[in-house]
This record gives sequence, structure tokens and C-alpha cells, in this order.
Amino acid sequence: MKPRFKTARCILYRGDEYLLAVHNRYWPRAERRWGLPGGQVEWGESARDAVARELEEELNLYVPHLIEVGAYTYKRAEHMVFAAEVEQDIDAFDTAELLDIGWFSEQDVARLHARAALHADYELDAIRRLRGRLERTSPIAAAG
Repeated sequence: MKPRFKTARCILYRGDEYLLAVHNRYWPRAERRWGLPGGQVEWGESARDAVARELEEELNLYVPHLIEVGAYTYKRAEHMVFAAEVEQDIDAFDTAELLDIGWFSEQDVARLHARAALHADYELDAIRRLRGRLERTSPIAAAG
């Protein structure tokens, strides 16, 4: 059975920062485009299983809890975005898969978006969607 989603991506966040990566097979070093970690959904694999596998391969990171952010269309294919909160520093990555990683504020991501320096056109929207969901479900928001 062909997977419904071409890729599965993950917004890794800590506080007000989001991890973005430059995937090496998509862009030459001179034309870096930042995107969400993750990758191809393989035959017979769910998007959730794919993103968990990709995070382990790319970042040696195991995330026990994934939040489904939503599906996005990019280049006529469907891509599923998840999110996970991380507490530890992530500074090592598989150089066979990634050229670079970095933590960015939402404003930084908006600047990358304005410069057309994001991999797909949905990263900023996905981060804002996640932030809105987190704000609605936080204990402080519920008390207000």
C-alpha cells in the first residue's frame, strides 16, 4: 500500500525555540534552505513511525510523545507535521543526512521565510499552528 504522506516532519521545540535543519540531498551548500527534521515515509510505514525513525537516524533522538500538527501540501504531495518538546541540547547530527542544524525563534523563522530560505513553504505556518495549540492548552491560558 502506497503511503498517504510523502514525508513526515517534526517541529522540535524547547521554550520559544525551534530546531531547523538543512538536508544535504536537497540543496547545494551555497543555497541553504532550512526545514523541519524528518523525511520520507517508506512503504507500509505510518507517518508517525517515519518521523520517529527519521529523528533517530538524523539526530540520534528518541521522542516518546508526538503531537500531530497537521498535513500540508507541498509540490503536489501531502506531508505530515508532528511536534515534540525536547529538553536536552541537540548539537550532533548525521552528516550523511544533514548539513547543519540550529535553534531559531519564531521571528528568526519568519525572517528565513521572508528571504525564501525555508525548504518548504509550510514551516512557519506549522510553527504558528503549534504555538496557538500550545497556548490554548497551557494551564496559564486555561486559568485566564
